[in-house]
Amino acid sequence: MKRIIYALCCPFTGDVHYIGKSTQGMIRPMKHSKESHSEKVKEWVDSLKELAHKPTILILEYVSIEDNIDSRERYWIYKYLNEKSLLLNSNLVTPILVSDNKNKELEDNYCDGIDHISKFIKERRRAVNITQEEFANKAGVALTVLRKLEQGKTNVNLDGLMHILRMFGSTINPSKINQQYYI
Repeated sequence: MKRIIYALCCPFTGDVHYIGKSTQGMIRPMKHSKESHSEKVKEWVDSLKELAHKPTILILEYVSIEDNIDSRERYWIYKYLNEKSLLLNSNLVTPILVSDNKNKELEDNYCDGIDHISKFIKERRRAVNITQEEFANKAGVALTVLRKLEQGKTNVNLDGLMHILRMFGSTINPSKINQQYYI
Protein backbone atom coordinates (compact mmCIF):
# COMPACT_ATOMS: atom_id res chain seq x y z
CA MET A 1 0.00 0.00 0.00
CA LYS A 2 1.09 3.55 -0.69
CA ARG A 3 1.82 5.88 2.20
CA ILE A 4 0.39 9.31 1.51
CA ILE A 5 -0.25 12.72 2.99
CA TYR A 6 -3.59 14.03 1.72
CA ALA A 7 -5.82 17.05 2.01
CA LEU A 8 -9.59 17.29 2.10
CA CYS A 9 -10.66 20.34 0.14
CA CYS A 10 -13.86 22.29 -0.24
CA PRO A 11 -15.50 21.22 -3.53
CA PHE A 12 -16.66 24.82 -4.12
CA THR A 13 -13.59 26.90 -3.27
CA GLY A 14 -10.76 24.36 -3.39
CA ASP A 15 -9.63 25.53 0.07
CA VAL A 16 -7.83 22.91 2.15
CA HIS A 17 -9.69 22.15 5.41
CA TYR A 18 -8.03 18.96 6.64
CA ILE A 19 -4.60 17.33 6.33
CA GLY A 20 -4.27 13.61 7.01
CA LYS A 21 -1.95 10.66 6.55
CA SER A 22 -2.62 7.16 5.33
CA THR A 23 -0.59 4.00 5.23
CA GLN A 24 -3.40 2.40 3.22
CA GLY A 25 -3.34 4.56 0.10
CA MET A 26 -6.71 6.10 -0.73
CA ILE A 27 -8.66 3.84 1.66
CA ARG A 28 -8.29 6.22 4.63
CA PRO A 29 -9.10 9.46 2.74
CA MET A 30 -12.19 7.90 1.18
CA LYS A 31 -13.52 6.87 4.61
CA HIS A 32 -14.06 10.52 5.53
CA SER A 33 -17.12 10.54 3.26
CA LYS A 34 -18.78 7.95 5.50
CA GLU A 35 -17.16 8.38 8.92
CA SER A 36 -14.47 10.45 10.57
CA HIS A 37 -12.56 10.27 13.82
CA SER A 38 -12.88 14.06 14.11
CA GLU A 39 -16.23 15.60 15.06
CA LYS A 40 -15.33 18.84 13.26
CA VAL A 41 -14.52 17.02 10.02
CA LYS A 42 -17.69 14.93 10.34
CA GLU A 43 -19.83 18.08 10.74
CA TRP A 44 -18.19 19.68 7.70
CA VAL A 45 -18.59 16.55 5.55
CA ASP A 46 -22.23 16.17 6.69
CA SER A 47 -22.96 19.80 5.73
CA LEU A 48 -21.48 19.12 2.28
CA LYS A 49 -23.67 16.02 1.98
CA GLU A 50 -26.73 18.19 2.62
CA LEU A 51 -25.70 20.07 -0.53
CA ALA A 52 -25.15 16.78 -2.41
CA HIS A 53 -21.36 17.22 -2.41
CA LYS A 54 -18.33 15.73 -0.71
CA PRO A 55 -14.78 16.93 -0.06
CA THR A 56 -12.24 16.75 -2.84
CA ILE A 57 -9.22 14.61 -1.99
CA LEU A 58 -5.82 16.00 -2.94
CA ILE A 59 -2.69 13.87 -2.55
CA LEU A 60 0.00 16.19 -1.23
CA GLU A 61 2.86 13.72 -1.01
CA TYR A 62 3.78 10.07 -1.40
CA VAL A 63 5.86 9.13 1.66
CA SER A 64 8.59 6.51 1.35
CA ILE A 65 8.98 3.82 3.99
CA GLU A 66 12.25 5.46 5.09
CA ASP A 67 10.55 8.77 5.89
CA ASN A 68 8.63 9.50 9.09
CA ILE A 69 5.01 9.86 7.98
CA ASP A 70 4.05 11.76 11.18
CA SER A 71 6.69 14.44 10.62
CA ARG A 72 5.67 14.76 6.97
CA GLU A 73 2.04 15.25 8.05
CA ARG A 74 3.13 17.94 10.54
CA TYR A 75 5.13 19.64 7.79
CA TRP A 76 2.02 19.94 5.58
CA ILE A 77 -0.18 21.06 8.48
CA TYR A 78 2.24 23.87 9.35
CA LYS A 79 2.63 24.79 5.67
CA TYR A 80 -1.11 25.28 5.26
CA LEU A 81 -1.47 27.02 8.63
CA ASN A 82 1.23 29.48 7.56
CA GLU A 83 -0.77 30.08 4.39
CA LYS A 84 -3.73 30.98 6.67
CA SER A 85 -5.76 27.90 5.79
CA LEU A 86 -8.53 27.13 8.25
CA LEU A 87 -7.84 23.51 9.13
CA LEU A 88 -10.26 21.27 11.01
CA ASN A 89 -7.57 18.90 12.29
CA SER A 90 -8.50 17.92 15.85
CA ASN A 91 -4.84 17.71 16.85
CA LEU A 92 -4.42 21.44 16.33
CA VAL A 93 -4.61 23.71 19.32
CA THR A 94 -5.77 27.14 18.29
CA PRO A 95 -4.88 29.74 20.89
CA ILE A 96 -7.21 32.63 21.62
CA LEU A 97 -5.55 35.56 19.93
CA VAL A 98 -5.40 39.10 21.15
CA SER A 99 -6.60 41.32 18.35
CA ASP A 100 -4.15 43.73 16.80
CA ASN A 101 -6.87 46.40 16.85
CA LYS A 102 -7.43 45.91 13.12
CA ASN A 103 -11.08 45.43 13.95
CA LYS A 104 -12.00 47.09 17.22
CA GLU A 105 -15.80 46.78 16.94
CA LEU A 106 -15.92 43.53 18.87
CA GLU A 107 -13.58 44.84 21.58
CA ASP A 108 -14.76 48.43 22.01
CA ASN A 109 -18.40 47.53 22.56
CA TYR A 110 -18.02 45.58 25.74
CA CYS A 111 -19.01 42.05 24.78
CA ASP A 112 -22.20 41.21 26.62
CA GLY A 113 -22.37 37.59 25.64
CA ILE A 114 -23.34 35.48 22.71
CA ASP A 115 -26.08 37.89 21.57
CA HIS A 116 -23.50 40.56 20.77
CA ILE A 117 -21.28 38.08 18.93
CA SER A 118 -24.25 36.61 17.03
CA LYS A 119 -25.35 40.04 15.86
CA PHE A 120 -21.79 40.95 14.85
CA ILE A 121 -21.38 37.79 12.73
CA LYS A 122 -24.78 38.06 11.07
CA GLU A 123 -24.39 41.76 10.23
CA ARG A 124 -20.86 41.30 8.89
CA ARG A 125 -21.82 38.30 6.74
CA ARG A 126 -24.77 40.20 5.28
CA ALA A 127 -22.61 43.29 4.71
CA VAL A 128 -20.40 41.29 2.35
CA ASN A 129 -23.51 39.85 0.66
CA ILE A 130 -22.75 36.17 1.20
CA THR A 131 -25.15 33.36 2.08
CA GLN A 132 -24.76 31.25 5.21
CA GLU A 133 -23.83 28.26 3.06
CA GLU A 134 -21.13 30.14 1.14
CA PHE A 135 -19.72 31.66 4.30
CA ALA A 136 -19.61 28.35 6.20
CA ASN A 137 -17.70 26.77 3.30
CA LYS A 138 -15.21 29.63 3.10
CA ALA A 139 -14.72 29.65 6.88
CA GLY A 140 -14.29 25.89 6.97
CA VAL A 141 -17.03 25.32 9.53
CA ALA A 142 -20.18 23.30 9.36
CA LEU A 143 -23.28 25.18 8.27
CA THR A 144 -24.96 24.09 11.50
CA VAL A 145 -22.22 25.83 13.52
CA LEU A 146 -22.77 29.11 11.68
CA ARG A 147 -26.53 28.86 12.01
CA LYS A 148 -26.28 28.20 15.77
CA LEU A 149 -24.00 31.21 16.19
CA GLU A 150 -26.26 33.53 14.23
CA GLN A 151 -29.25 32.34 16.25
CA GLY A 152 -27.45 33.01 19.54
CA LYS A 153 -27.35 29.38 20.64
CA THR A 154 -24.94 29.03 23.53
CA ASN A 155 -23.82 25.47 22.86
CA VAL A 156 -21.41 26.37 20.06
CA ASN A 157 -17.87 25.11 19.62
CA LEU A 158 -15.26 27.75 20.51
CA ASP A 159 -13.01 26.64 17.62
CA GLY A 160 -15.86 27.20 15.17
CA LEU A 161 -16.57 30.62 16.66
CA MET A 162 -12.91 31.59 16.40
CA HIS A 163 -12.72 30.46 12.74
CA ILE A 164 -15.74 32.58 11.89
CA LEU A 165 -14.49 35.66 13.73
CA ARG A 166 -11.10 35.37 12.01
CA MET A 167 -12.84 35.62 8.64
CA PHE A 168 -13.68 39.22 9.64
CA GLY A 169 -10.20 39.90 11.04
CA SER A 170 -11.59 39.77 14.59
CA THR A 171 -10.86 37.70 17.65
CA ILE A 172 -12.00 37.51 21.23
CA ASN A 173 -9.75 39.54 23.46
CA PRO A 174 -9.15 37.59 26.70
CA SER A 175 -8.59 40.83 28.62
CA LYS A 176 -12.24 41.79 27.94
CA ILE A 177 -13.66 38.54 29.32
CA ASN A 178 -14.61 38.48 32.98
CA GLN A 179 -16.42 36.06 35.25
CA GLN A 180 -19.86 37.48 34.53
CA TYR A 181 -19.85 36.80 30.81
CA TYR A 182 -19.63 33.41 29.19
CA ILE A 183 -19.71 32.31 25.58
